[in-house]
Amino acid sequence: MASNPYYHVDKLNNSIPYLVPRAAVLLQAIGRNFFDSLQIKGIPLHKIIVTSVLRTQDDVVSLRSRNGNATENSCHLYGTTFDICYNRYKTVEEPDGPARRSVRNDTLKWVLSEVLRDMRRNGHCYIKYEVKQGCFHMTVN
Repeated sequence: MASNPYYHVDKLNNSIPYLVPRAAVLLQAIGRNFFDSLQIKGIPLHKIIVTSVLRTQDDVVSLRSRNGNATENSCHLYGTTFDICYNRYKTVEEPDGPARRSVRNDTLKWVLSEVLRDMRRNGHCYIKYEVKQGCFHMTVN
């Protein structure tokens, strides 16, 4: 699992870049739908940022010592869960092209939340809004 046109994988300190196939398909669909929504709304393109993926037992133990949201039986242990940052996004720009107009993160968060709401309503995933960690915790259904 690596960054692609629809999402960026952040430097992973406490996880391994792996998802089971149906979770990888979900992540790809979220990224693509986010792009589509931005285009329809006339908002400059941005990639979502994945901040956590598969964790080992050792990763969980280490994370629990400093993250109150981390649980011993984390969904991240199974490759079915990933976290998407809602307060940072990667601007899509052509290297030699004009600079994009800036977009507020809360605008991008609103568009992302609409995409995620639709995915959840269609039975594709479960979502947990993590306030202290600044991410949507996504688990494939």
